[in-house]
Amino acid sequence: MVDRISILPDTILSHILSFLSTKEAVATSVLSKTWYPQWRSVSTLDFEDLNYSRFLHSVYRVILARDHNQPIHKFRLRFIARHDIDATDIYVWVNAAVQRRVHHLELSILYQFHLTRFINLSAIFTCRTLVILKLNGLFLKPCSFSSIDLPLVKVLHLECVPFAERGVFGQLLYGCPVLEDIKTKSIVFINQITDRKFGILPKLVRADISMYNTNFLLVEAVKNVEFLRIHEMEHMHHRHDGGGKDPFVFPEFPNLTHIELIYNCYVYDWSQAVGLLKHCPKLQVLVINQLHIGEGLEDKEELVRARKSFPYVRKCNLLCLQKVYLNDYRGGKGEFQFARYIMRYGRSLESMTLCSDIPVNEQEKLKMLEKLSSCTRSSATCKLSFK
Repeated sequence: MVDRISILPDTILSHILSFLSTKEAVATSVLSKTWYPQWRSVSTLDFEDLNYSRFLHSVYRVILARDHNQPIHKFRLRFIARHDIDATDIYVWVNAAVQRRVHHLELSILYQFHLTRFINLSAIFTCRTLVILKLNGLFLKPCSFSSIDLPLVKVLHLECVPFAERGVFGQLLYGCPVLEDIKTKSIVFINQITDRKFGILPKLVRADISMYNTNFLLVEAVKNVEFLRIHEMEHMHHRHDGGGKDPFVFPEFPNLTHIELIYNCYVYDWSQAVGLLKHCPKLQVLVINQLHIGEGLEDKEELVRARKSFPYVRKCNLLCLQKVYLNDYRGGKGEFQFARYIMRYGRSLESMTLCSDIPVNEQEKLKMLEKLSSCTRSSATCKLSFK
């Protein structure tokens, strides 16, 4: 059998290896003399191992075997931090990637203790070639860096990242002037300063954020986005305007076309979603995920809250809304009132799709669809479906 792959140019072979983990790429060196040196020139280094001692040896072996002038396009580290970890090692690895003009950096530390707070990250936050930065499990405080200058970073993902205070988080955002995509999950602020505001991120297009502990402040910073996903909506606290008309004060989302709202509780405050729609004049796609936790009786207050909010949003702009997805739909009173409201005022609505997270027989589906089908619809082309 002819080995057609091995006769390909070295640049193509290196590109092929870039889709593998570094461990797999190194393993190809035993295939033939042609393959033996290829892994040393791969621009993607991807390390993941739950055994830290083995992980430590693998990372140093690969970095030392590479040509110092060989650039690194993507550098990913994922491991469990134990008591025998030396933060200096991580500092050396990160600096090696920065010195080789890294574009994409992912650092994920699944720690068994909090030694990760001692890692010096100054090299990361002054890397002028970085475009994508993803951090997981790192403690960030002012002494972690002297300044932040990330002029090319367009993607910033932060998960399980404790910040010493909100100001440190704000400093990180301001240090990414061309940021287009932000994702935050399980962000914690050790020093709770509730009046700290974040400036608007002018270039931002996509935001995937959690409301736990960040509350309303981050929402105002991302209000220029086109795509917005909000997790843990039940933690979203609103400010009253004092006028007695609109129960909540939301920022205006002038460019928003797609929004996903995720609730992690049994009873949902539908007035949040209803009030938010008032400030999304260009919204085309609405997705609501209800992550039911536990079981319980239908909460009458849910319906009361939703009904009270409807009069204040009847004049909101639903002219652009085309598609609505209600996931984990169970036909509750609040859910039904919300769906009925959308159909009544969604003049351009093309479809409303219901999904259930529990087995629902065809008869139950038909009954819920018939109930919604009897409601007034502004759009004659709106199609109801149950999946």
